[in-house]
Amino acid sequence: MTPALVLFDLDGTLVDSRPGIVHSLRLALAEVGVVVDEDHDFTWCIGASLWKIFEHYLGTVERPRVEAAIARYRHIYRDGPMFEYDVYDGVIATLESLKQANVRVAIATAKVHEYAREIIAVSRFAPYIDHVYGSELDGRNVEKRDLLHMILHEERLQPDTVVMVGDRHHDIDGALANGISSVGVLYGYGSQEELAHADVIVPHASFLAPAIASLTPVSR
Repeated sequence: MTPALVLFDLDGTLVDSRPGIVHSLRLALAEVGVVVDEDHDFTWCIGASLWKIFEHYLGTVERPRVEAAIARYRHIYRDGPMFEYDVYDGVIATLESLKQANVRVAIATAKVHEYAREIIAVSRFAPYIDHVYGSELDGRNVEKRDLLHMILHEERLQPDTVVMVGDRHHDIDGALANGISSVGVLYGYGSQEELAHADVIVPHASFLAPAIASLTPVSR
C-alpha cells in the first residue's frame, strides 16, 4: 500500500519530549496546590489530553478549575520547556523516505496546533512535514478519534488511504474508530499490550517505512 497521507503523533513517536512535559506538569500542579512525590511516574501523561491529566490530579471535572490549571501549564510549557526534546533515532531517515515516495506527511497531536507548529517549525524534520493538525485551546479535537475524523474531512480522503503512526493507545484507538490503518511504535511510551490493536508494531523508527508500505487497505 502507498498511502496518500501518513499521520504521525508527535510526543513519543517523533520526539522524546518527556523532560519538558514533566517539568511543566510539576510546576503547574504545585501552583494549583497539588504536590507529587519526586519519583512520581508521569509516563501515562505523555500524549494524553491535558483535560484528562488535570481532571485526574485535581480530582474534579469542574471546568473553571481544570481550565485554570491547563492555562498555567501552557504558560510554563510555552516559555521554554516545549523545546526540550530529542528526535528519535531513525525518524529523519523515515520521513525522508516517505517524501521521496511522494507521500504526504502530517502531524496529528493532542497538543494545541499552534504550539505544535512552533515546535516543528524549528525542528530538524520541519522540511518533511506538510501540515500540522492538533487540538484547539478550548479542548476541541483533543481526543485522537475526533482529531482524525476532522483530518479525514479536511483532507477529503477515504480512511483506507491514510495511516496513523503512534506510541499510545489514544493513537491506535483513534485510528480504529475512523477505519484507518495504524502502526504502533514501541520506542515511545506505550507498551506492547496497549498497542495490541495496531495493524503493525515496530521496535524502532528504522522499521517504519517498510511497515507502512506493507499495510493493505483496511475494511472495518
